[in-house]
Amino acid sequence: MKRIALFCLWLSFFFCYMEWGKDQSAFVFEAAYQILFRQGDKASSFQHPLVLAPFVGQLFILIALFLKRPDRRLVWAGIILMGLLVFFVLLAGALSLNAKTILSVLPFIASAVWSVRLFRACLEASL
Repeated sequence: MKRIALFCLWLSFFFCYMEWGKDQSAFVFEAAYQILFRQGDKASSFQHPLVLAPFVGQLFILIALFLKRPDRRLVWAGIILMGLLVFFVLLAGALSLNAKTILSVLPFIASAVWSVRLFRACLEASL
């Protein structure tokens, strides 16, 4: 059950929808593709905290996903790091009253709550 929750968490992050400027928008998976596979200086793209933190969070979740016994601290760190970008997307959507943006972060929030509850329940059961 934990692996399913972690996979849903990791996957739902990619479907957060961002809009900025005039007629500019992208899902996280589109932005990630542009950063990873476009020609040019990739190192400068990763210098921005709103790019680096979620990327590290995704790596934490993937590592936890493939561990035999996922570490709850690794999962929570991944949720927090990915949640930074999700929070700013939600804030931008709320300030601009953009329903698409607000609705796009709900699957990630639901997956994060589900994951935290699963890992918290396992912690309480082991005590």
